[in-house]
Amino acid sequence: MKQIQFYILTLFLGFSFPVEAQNFADKFKLIDTTKIKCTYQFRFLKDSTKMVYNSKDLNEIKLGNLYVVNIGENTTQSYCYQTFYVDSMESTPEGRAERNRIFTDFFRNAPDMNTNLTAYLEYGKNLKEVWPNRGFFQFYLYKDYKEEKITVRDNISTYGFYYEDELKPQDWTILEDTITILDYRCQKAICSWRGRDWVAWFAPDIPINEGPWKFYGLPGLIMKLEDTESHYCFTMIGLQQVNEPMYMYVWKNARKINRLSFLRLKMNRTGTDLVAMDLAKVGISGVGSWEHYDYIERDYK
Repeated sequence: MKQIQFYILTLFLGFSFPVEAQNFADKFKLIDTTKIKCTYQFRFLKDSTKMVYNSKDLNEIKLGNLYVVNIGENTTQSYCYQTFYVDSMESTPEGRAERNRIFTDFFRNAPDMNTNLTAYLEYGKNLKEVWPNRGFFQFYLYKDYKEEKITVRDNISTYGFYYEDELKPQDWTILEDTITILDYRCQKAICSWRGRDWVAWFAPDIPINEGPWKFYGLPGLIMKLEDTESHYCFTMIGLQQVNEPMYMYVWKNARKINRLSFLRLKMNRTGTDLVAMDLAKVGISGVGSWEHYDYIERDYK
């Protein structure tokens, strides 16, 4: 019974605890040193039919809509901060002890799932107030300029995957339009890339050839990036010089796959079936699909 309870708990917390969660020593590998840390507000559309975004207040800055880009000597690392925050907490003895304390309190005080599963699930939702989930996007992305490749680690339900992608700049067209972001004069650039049209605003006074997600290749740091349908938007809200170790998040049991196969698994019927299969293990049926949500890259269709 406790195994079933534990599994349901992971559903509340966004599958925070992968199968090999005890192997914390193997989770982080030193790969570079971060010199520049960029923090973006990340807004994305979760339901295109209802225009529902990841935050009801699009101007609100909170844990769940922060995107971090760490720029090193040879490697750039990026992730949604909520995922990194939870993984970092669980990588320390103190964090694991706090998580276990919360689990113990939950199992001690939760309604009986056998007599009232609805009440049990509702009770579990309150855990997010004291232990955040890993968020809607749970990937770690690494641009390796020495090896000229991008590595993405992501998951579908409780199944870990990673794939490699080419490190190739988008075909940008630079325009004359300008705006100001964080007191920097930013110039406009546009491109079409993997099924979407994108608008970027880059700062020529910050001669760093970088940006969020897989975007780069402009003569200045990308300060804002948005697709023309307003499904995804990254806006710079913090920029600082640092000297911090950069670690690669390692998931030992992740399966290697090619990019398009992963996106098709994630976005098509197979991804929904994997979630449904996991839920069925604990007697829960009826799961949603990706019908009203579309990925950053659309060329998997």
